[in-house]
This record gives sequence, C-alpha cells and structure tokens, in this order.
Amino acid sequence: MTKKKWALLIAGILLLFGYVKLFYKTYTETAVAKSADCIIALDIKRVTNTVIWNIITTPSQWKFSTSPDEEEDKVNWDDMVKLPDYVFLFHAASHPANAWYTVAHIKDEADFKKGLQQYHFKKRENAEEYFSILAGIEFIQNGDKILVGNLAVEDKKFIRQVAAELFVKKQFAPKETLKTTVAARSHLAVQWAKNNFLLQPAVIKANFDKNTITVDGSFSPAKQFSFAENNFSYAASSLFSLGFTQPSAALYNLIADSTKANISSAMNFNIDSLLVQNNTCYKLDIAAIVPGVDSAITYTYDDNFNPIEKAVVNNILEPSFNFTVNGNGTGSVYRYWNNNGKLEKTAAGELFVPVPFVKSYCSKLNAQKLAVVSNNYQAAPNDKNNNCIFFLNLLLTKIPNELLKFLPYGLMQAIGNIESLQLLAKKNNGQIFVHCSVNKKKNDLPIIQ
Repeated sequence: MTKKKWALLIAGILLLFGYVKLFYKTYTETAVAKSADCIIALDIKRVTNTVIWNIITTPSQWKFSTSPDEEEDKVNWDDMVKLPDYVFLFHAASHPANAWYTVAHIKDEADFKKGLQQYHFKKRENAEEYFSILAGIEFIQNGDKILVGNLAVEDKKFIRQVAAELFVKKQFAPKETLKTTVAARSHLAVQWAKNNFLLQPAVIKANFDKNTITVDGSFSPAKQFSFAENNFSYAASSLFSLGFTQPSAALYNLIADSTKANISSAMNFNIDSLLVQNNTCYKLDIAAIVPGVDSAITYTYDDNFNPIEKAVVNNILEPSFNFTVNGNGTGSVYRYWNNNGKLEKTAAGELFVPVPFVKSYCSKLNAQKLAVVSNNYQAAPNDKNNNCIFFLNLLLTKIPNELLKFLPYGLMQAIGNIESLQLLAKKNNGQIFVHCSVNKKKNDLPIIQ
C-alpha cells in the first residue's frame, strides 16, 4: 500500500473516530418512567461541541484557571457515574413540583463507594437508599443503576414509587415520547405530556451560541383556555417593560390559591381585586431606577426633657414607573382599592399605599383606564410595538450596581455579562408560540461566566 493510501486510510479512521466521538449519539430507552409528565433532555455532545467551537473561534472570551493538584484519593462525580450522550430529567404525574428524577449508571464501583464517603452519603435502614445533606440529593440503587431525586421532597414514597416503576415493573416512557424529545435537536429540550391544559404534547427548545441564549416553543391549549392578544407599545430604552392580556377564567383558576396568596402578600393587596374578567390588558413601564431623597423627623431631648426636632435626610434609589389597567373592570378595581384603605387622599392626589418605596398616585383616567404612576416618572417615547398575549423587555445594564450587590453572589456572576432579556408570547391558528432571547454585552467575555 502506497504512502498516499496509508495517509487516506489514517485520515478516514480519524474522521470516523471524530464523528463518533463528537456527533454520533445514542440514548437509553429505560431512563424515564412511564408516569413522567414532563421530560428534560440535555444533549451533552451538542453542548460540548458548541463550547469547543466557541473557544476555538473566540479564545479571548474564555478564561481558564489552574488549580493545585487534587488529592490522589479524591474522586469527582464523573469518576462515579457515566456521562451519557443525553441526560434525561423527569417529573412524575401527581408528584410534588420539586420532585425531579434522573437515572445514572455507576462507572466504577470502587470510585463510587469512595465518592459516597467523600460527599457524606448515609444509608437508610433496610433499603438500598442513600442521601447526602451536603449534596442535597438522594438515590435508590439497583445493581449498576441509581435513581437520583431531590432530598428536599419530604415524603419518600414518591421516589420509591418511581424506583419500583423503573426497576421492578419495568414500566418506561413510550419510545416515541423520547424520540420526539431528542428530535428537537437542541442543547436542551423540554416536553410536556398531553394533559387537561394541553391538547397534545408540547416541546420547548433552548439553544445558545457566543452571543445569545434562545428559547422557542409552541403548544396547543384546550378550547376552554382562551388567550386574547393586544397591541402593546413600549419604549425599548426603559429598564423594564411588561404587558399581558387578561387571563381567561379557566386559565386563572389553574393558579394555586397558595400562589395567589403569595402574590397578594408581595403586592400588598388582593390580586383577585386587580385581575377581574372585565379587564382587557395590563402594562408596566419602569423607565429607570433614579436617585431620590427621603426625609424623616426624629426627636432628641435637652436637659429639661424638652423635645428637639431633628430632620434626617437619606439619599435613596427609587423606581420611576407607570402601571396601567385597561377594560370595563377598572371601576371595580378602583372602588376596591378605595374601600379597603389602599388609597389615601393628599394634596398631590390619591396616594397608592401598597407601594411604600416611592410616592405613587392612583388616578381613574377614563371609564376604561386606571393608572398608578410614581411621582418621579418621566416617560420615554414608545418606539416598539407587539401584538401579543404577553411581552417582557428587560435591560439589565440599566440596573444600578448598588442594587445588584444585594443579589446572591452566584446569580450576580451568572447575569454579570447579560445585557438584555426579551420574552414574547403570540398566538396563531389556535397555537401559542413562545420566544425568549437572552443577549450578552458587547465584549470578549462568554455570555454566562
């Protein structure tokens, strides 16, 4: 065989090896329980290939740190379990919202046992069940397989039910379901099973590149869950813009009472009083976070116990916002707020009491429009339009650093290089289409640090 043929043979072998290593993917059909109502598929090779390509094409965006040599007897998770081409996470029907599961295969028995000690796993009595408070997970072992769950789920019957379904009854999600999820051809895909809300299964896809993270999907809601659209105008330069149409009664009733109670507590008024069926749409514009001055009167006393008034002035940051409600139900909203002490008559107008961090005033602009506006609001010209069910536009670069420092350090690091976020929901021929875009700042750093 000539040198040229040898070279071609070697090149072909290398190309085949590269294809198998980087692009050829398989997945197990026994990793998801039949009872799963939501499946998340993470395409490990697609994620790895995208990161490698980004490093090759924009090496300046990536920083690599060197760490001291690790202890010889220390093991990592990838020493303990195999990393498949696809990682499936799933939620089982009727299980708690935070009950998510994944199946993993033990890579090396010795390293696995060593890792259990390293991460302080403890074994429950009379069962192959282990848990780690440090890692926040628990698992049930069956041979070389483990079913991993969230330790925060208090009732252990749920993870045991799934383990019995997978390991004993051998009841797995239909092959076509997994095939549909994998066929999304995305870095991450989420599939919801058909239910009372969905006429058919719905798939949401998430992808990323050097500059953007995008999420796209569509779903077909049942007929009783109607969605209306409205033409919203907003200023692209505002820090935060939000608009949505009034949810139908059937859709609003899907929200748990506990969730409504938490929202009401955060808003300082009953959310049911605002989202009435006669309304059509709602819009919030936070133009910016601006400096403000807050003054307070305190008292000290002289030697004869006479009060001495003292004024204290604080420099603060306040939101500059305008919230409007449109529809025939605005009159009932206004009356509820007025009758329940949410409005206070002042010389400047009717002070909206539920907003304590900036002086805001409520006014009934006309028969179908109600507004709550901060006293420092300065509107920017509306230069964007969306005919949609829901839209959100957030400019993270306009959030003052003084406020960002109150975020958890991990979250602050994650969003530190993100410039903006857009979210849009529209309808077409009975389907709802959702698009989300996360855009990075114009620099040489990766979108997520």
